[in-house]
Amino acid sequence: MSGQSGAPTPRVALVTGGGRGIGRAVALALGAAGHAVCVNDTGVALDGTGATADVAQAVADEIRLAGGDALPAPGDARCSDGARALMAQVEAWAGRAPTVLVHAAGTLRDAMAHRASDEDWAEVLGAHLGVAIEVSRAMVGPIRAAGWGRIVYLGGAAGLVGSAGQAAYDVAKAGLLGLTRALALELAGRDACVNYLAPFAFTRMTESIPPATEALRRYLEHAALATPGDIAPLVAWLCSEEATGISGQVLGARGAEVSIWSQPRPVAAVVEKGGWDGPALARAREGLQSYFTPLESEFDLFGKAPVAVTPVLREVPE
Repeated sequence: MSGQSGAPTPRVALVTGGGRGIGRAVALALGAAGHAVCVNDTGVALDGTGATADVAQAVADEIRLAGGDALPAPGDARCSDGARALMAQVEAWAGRAPTVLVHAAGTLRDAMAHRASDEDWAEVLGAHLGVAIEVSRAMVGPIRAAGWGRIVYLGGAAGLVGSAGQAAYDVAKAGLLGLTRALALELAGRDACVNYLAPFAFTRMTESIPPATEALRRYLEHAALATPGDIAPLVAWLCSEEATGISGQVLGARGAEVSIWSQPRPVAAVVEKGGWDGPALARAREGLQSYFTPLESEFDLFGKAPVAVTPVLREVPE
């Protein structure tokens, strides 16, 4: 939908985890694009402790200082009551419900699956996946009513490929892929696009990774070349009118690189008309093994230096 001038109509956008890192960069980009932006961030430390309203307030102030419209919202939306309260707060402020969601919220408590406590699992799953589920549930109604919407979940390569010592984080990011596909299908037929983005950027999460392996050491050596600001233009574009028709996709962003990811689909099959037993399965393995996916981590795949964004100087016509 466009205004009389032909410019896109500003939307109301909600950015979870909008106070730091990629979320902050996205909130600023959406504000610069003319969206009214709700900056939702509890202000907690990386492990989910120590909430403060100052983090969301600071980014909202930045957006306003740049001439945009912003609302700081430090509430926790990982439960349905919290998500509904957040939606009501945004609608009371903006005069209409948000139809743009960028979910960047998340915490981190690295541990092997068997060593992470119940609280560790609950915290990480709640911050990444719980918030995404509950806010999405609250927003889908307004998106369906408007016939227009944009949702971008900031996932991660760890949820698609795997990463040792980050089981809760991996599971949460993998869950976001399922949510992406489900909502993309449920909202098909409307101008409502739901996508998953696996970003690489140097944030406080990246800084917390110990260089325990050679692959990690190589990754961290060059990690700072990929910044949150590199990710924001793609996310803002996916939230725009121009992204019509792009839905249910998994994209990657790393420095100057944008990629499209494959998604799980059958790649080979064998048939045993007599039914399966041990010998038959052994024979099947021989035919299928060449299609097996290597046991690699995200750092095995992305340990090399990213292509850094280099600003291009353009001549201004006289």
